[in-house]
Amino acid sequence: MHKAINITGTVLESLKKHDIFKDVLLSTGVDTFKPAGTLAIEYPVPDVTVAMGNKLTTGTTQEKPKVFYAADQAHPLDLTASYTLVMTDPDAPSRTDHKWSEYCHYVETGVKFKDPSGGFVEGGHILQPYLGPGPPEGTGFHRYVWLLYQEPGAGPKQLSAIGDRPNWGFGQPGVGVDKWANLNSLKLLAVNFFFAEHE
Repeated sequence: MHKAINITGTVLESLKKHDIFKDVLLSTGVDTFKPAGTLAIEYPVPDVTVAMGNKLTTGTTQEKPKVFYAADQAHPLDLTASYTLVMTDPDAPSRTDHKWSEYCHYVETGVKFKDPSGGFVEGGHILQPYLGPGPPEGTGFHRYVWLLYQEPGAGPKQLSAIGDRPNWGFGQPGVGVDKWANLNSLKLLAVNFFFAEHE
């Protein structure tokens, strides 16, 4: 008999190992966050999928990917609610220089699901169009973090605008999606991420 894979444990281990809690999920407790499901991301190039910290090329990640959310049985989706999908880079322009960090690469709000077990994340309002990775030369690997949030209450919400991609418009180095999500009372459901460097 095969042992069940501890997906939650694997996700949390990767997030801790690669400092996603420290640099992106600033207000999310390392010991309290439990993913409510799995975020599967596939770019429109054969076999290019995001897998909790794998390395992808910038050339294969320039087009917006397909994103699928699979809810855990214990945490079915609320079909009256709407959801928000984002991609952010905490390493702009580099892992040690955060003057542009976080850099907002994508925001889609008002996403609806038809099945409590999940489905493709699509059909929402594009608040920031997808911008593929473009790490500057000599800055090493950047982390590109995908997050799915549940919006508060029932139905789509008017979420706050994002003034600019660097610093998510807040004008403070190292500030980004966590502050924006808290301002809009978003609840984190799932995280996935990959690495890419200048080519």
